[in-house]
Amino acid sequence: MSNVNSYDKAHELARAITKSEPYLNYCQAKKEVEKNPEWTSKLLELRQRQAEFNRAQILGNDIPKETVQELSLEFAHINQINEIAEFFRAETAFVQMFNDIQEIINKAIESGLEA
Repeated sequence: MSNVNSYDKAHELARAITKSEPYLNYCQAKKEVEKNPEWTSKLLELRQRQAEFNRAQILGNDIPKETVQELSLEFAHINQINEIAEFFRAETAFVQMFNDIQEIINKAIESGLEA
């Protein structure tokens, strides 16, 4: 038995994440976008369309080429706004870090189960 308290380590990890550069950059970029209600609205609309697109893909629905092109153009258009482009970059970096952490945890758990 180990004296390691998993909950304490989880809190430690949470603190480390919230102090990390990717997280802080993401929070700052999000605040910048949220300063402009029009940008926030455009971003939410795009996210909603992306979610609908993803649902259709998962369900195996045929997606018209026009829909794919419209979504791509919409993304390209909104990405012209520097603050939104920075938000996307920061979000991608944060999500990548978070996914990497999850993968590390999953691998450790899987290897522990195999032992």
